[in-house]
Amino acid sequence: MRPDAHFTADGWINDPHGFVVIDGEYHVFFQYVPGSTEWETGIHWGHAVGPDVLSLTLLGSALEPGDGDDGIWTGSIVTADDRARAFYTAVVSPETQVGRIRVATAADQELRSWQKGPVVVDAPEGLGLTAFRDPFVFDDDGVWRMLVGGAMADGVAGLLSYSSSDLRAWHFDGVAASRSSLAQLPIWTGELWECPQLISVDGHDVLVFSVWAADTGYGTVYALGRWSAGRFDVERWGDLAYGASPYAPTVYHDASGRPCITFWLRDVVDPDRTWAGAHSLPWVLSVVDGTLRLTLHGDATRHLRSVDIDDRIEGACVIRWSPRTGEVLEGHTETGVVWTLQVHQDEFALDVGSSRWSLPRSNGPAALILDGPVLELTHDGAVLAAAVAASDAVRRRRGAAADRGR
Repeated sequence: MRPDAHFTADGWINDPHGFVVIDGEYHVFFQYVPGSTEWETGIHWGHAVGPDVLSLTLLGSALEPGDGDDGIWTGSIVTADDRARAFYTAVVSPETQVGRIRVATAADQELRSWQKGPVVVDAPEGLGLTAFRDPFVFDDDGVWRMLVGGAMADGVAGLLSYSSSDLRAWHFDGVAASRSSLAQLPIWTGELWECPQLISVDGHDVLVFSVWAADTGYGTVYALGRWSAGRFDVERWGDLAYGASPYAPTVYHDASGRPCITFWLRDVVDPDRTWAGAHSLPWVLSVVDGTLRLTLHGDATRHLRSVDIDDRIEGACVIRWSPRTGEVLEGHTETGVVWTLQVHQDEFALDVGSSRWSLPRSNGPAALILDGPVLELTHDGAVLAAAVAASDAVRRRRGAAADRGR
C-alpha cells in the first residue's frame, strides 16, 4: 500500500533537499534512483512540484550522473539574481565518501532544466578527512556561506565553513564546530554530521544534522547556539526525532515564511517493490523554553482524516487522544496485531516486531498518524516515526495500572 499523504515516487528516494517556493508553488528536490528500489552510487536529484509538500507531482530527474559525476548526492539550492543554483556533492567511484562540491544553474524559471558548472570546493587538506559531503548554502547578511559535513581524524565530526561574495569563488574559513565521537553526554553525535543545516527559529540559531558512524546512520539531532562570522557555538544539544525511520531532514521556509522541516523516512517500502522510501509530513519548528519543538503543519492537517480508536483506518488518518498511563494501543490487520504502543508514565514505547522505540512523555494530548506503511506519533513537540504494516484499525486494551495513571 502506498501512503496517501507521505510523498513517494516510483523507484528509490531518500534525502529531501532544496525545497523552494516560487509563486506559491513548492519545488521539492530529493535523492532519487528511477527504475530501482535499491540505493546506488549513481543517484539522481529528483524533482516534484505541488501546491504543498504533500500534493506533489513527480517531474522526473533534475540532475543526473554524467559529465564527470558518478553520483549526484545531497546538497541545497539558493536563488540570486533571479537564478536558482544547486550546490551538490559530486562523487566519483570508488572514493565516494570524500566528495567534491559542484554547482549547477537552472536554465528556466520552472527549475526543470539545469546546466552543470564547475567544481567550486574540494575537501581541504590537513584535517585527515575520511568523509566530506552535503553542502548547505545560505545568505548570511550579504555574505554567502556554505556548511559541509566532514569526518575528521581520530573520530571527530566537523562542520566545515566556507564563504563567498559571488557564489563562484569560495574561501575555506575553517571548522565552524566539531565534537568527538567519544563524547556521550548529553547525547552522542557520531563521527560525521550528515546533511548539516542551519536555520533561525524564534531568535535562536539551530543546527540540525544526522548522526553517522562506521558507515551507519543512527538518527537526527539538533543544537541550539549562536552563529557568527563562520562559527557556530553550541549552547544545547537535543534529539530532533525518535525512532529508526527519520533521517536526513531538510529545513526550509514555507510559503508563509515559517521555519519547517521534512525528514526522509527509512525502511518504508512497497512489498511489491515498485517504490522505496518516503518523506515525512511537514513540521513547523519553534523554540520553547530552550527546546526545539515540532508541530504538525496545517497543510498536513488538511490531508488527514480524523478518526477515533476502533474506527476503520482508510487512507491517511489521525487519532487525537489523551493518553493514560498503562494504556495500550494496538494496530490490527486481518492477520492480527502488527504493532503495539504502550503508554508509560514518562514515555511511549512502540513495538514493531522485535524492535522497540520510545518517545518521551509529559502531560497533555497526543496524535497518532497512520498512512499505510507509515506511523508518526507526536506529543509535546516531539515526533517518533516508524515503518509498519498497514493497519485496518487501532484498538485499545488497558494495562493493570491504566485507571490509576494520568
